Amino acid sequence: MLALTLAGGWAAAAQATESWIIAGGGDKPERDLFVVDAQSISDKDDFLGFMQSATPQEQSAYLKQSKRKGKLKKGEVRVGPDEQFDIHVDQVFESAAKPNRISSTYLVNCTRMAVSTTFSQVQWRHKKIEIAANRAAHAPASFGEMQVMKFVCNRGKDGRERDPAKAPKNLGFLFIGDTGLSPADFIWERLWTDSKRPPFTYRPSAAEIAESQRRLQESMTSALNTATGVIDAHQRDTNRVGRNNTLEMWIGKTEQDFAKVWGAPDRYVDGYGGVRTLYFRKGYVNRGSNVYGQVISEDHHWCDVTVETRSGIIKDYSTSGNSCSSLIR
Repeated sequence: MLALTLAGGWAAAAQATESWIIAGGGDKPERDLFVVDAQSISDKDDFLGFMQSATPQEQSAYLKQSKRKGKLKKGEVRVGPDEQFDIHVDQVFESAAKPNRISSTYLVNCTRMAVSTTFSQVQWRHKKIEIAANRAAHAPASFGEMQVMKFVCNRGKDGRERDPAKAPKNLGFLFIGDTGLSPADFIWERLWTDSKRPPFTYRPSAAEIAESQRRLQESMTSALNTATGVIDAHQRDTNRVGRNNTLEMWIGKTEQDFAKVWGAPDRYVDGYGGVRTLYFRKGYVNRGSNVYGQVISEDHHWCDVTVETRSGIIKDYSTSGNSCSSLIR
């Protein structure tokens, strides 16, 4: 049971984060709290992996379902990748013998009801930060992990609404708003005012600070690479009505060889980590004229082609248009 007394006035503050306390346990001075930020939730469904491994019948069924609104038809089985999300979780500890906090990225599979960790950093008070080993997918092993799953998978009628306020009221979530850069600092300043915070006795060396900054930069670069390098995988899959044999044969080939056949793209966008996205438009117009040579009708045939490359190698493609099958063969 989560029993908290909140200082007046702070709950209405401007929200830079949407933080919630989802679980807590222990008695003073052994309390701990699980804090999550609703804004950190991101969709991790492996649409591309599903499309590459699924049968043509499964691909077709999935594309039909993804374009259709409403419930499944009677007897129809939902087809597609598992619904997965990742979320940032902080576990904050009161005891001096335990870490100040453990910051983790959880991957939550709402279909299989499983959780895993893809990154965990342990912040001690008396020694340097440690990186904990990742945990493979498993059924929630603690009340805190169960609450993480409930928070992610019970957000209104559609989990993708990302609104925990629409979750059932009996799940035990407490909205605390903007916690700033450190939820641990927030908790000590606003919630654990009846206790004395253990001091930090460890002082990192200049080399450790430099290494921490390097890792932060790598993490930011990786995140930007993911954001800019992958074209919206879900939209690609929705646009791709069946595989195109001509484009299919280019996957795994070099961009240089591709350019010899296709020529220069109409435009391209360079991303991080060697990612480049090429855009082509193929098409023609049939015009009908009267006896005086005046154009009285136009019939447009077109196909937009998007090609994703990484380090000079073709990785994926998508097509959209009314004549792709005839223009690309």
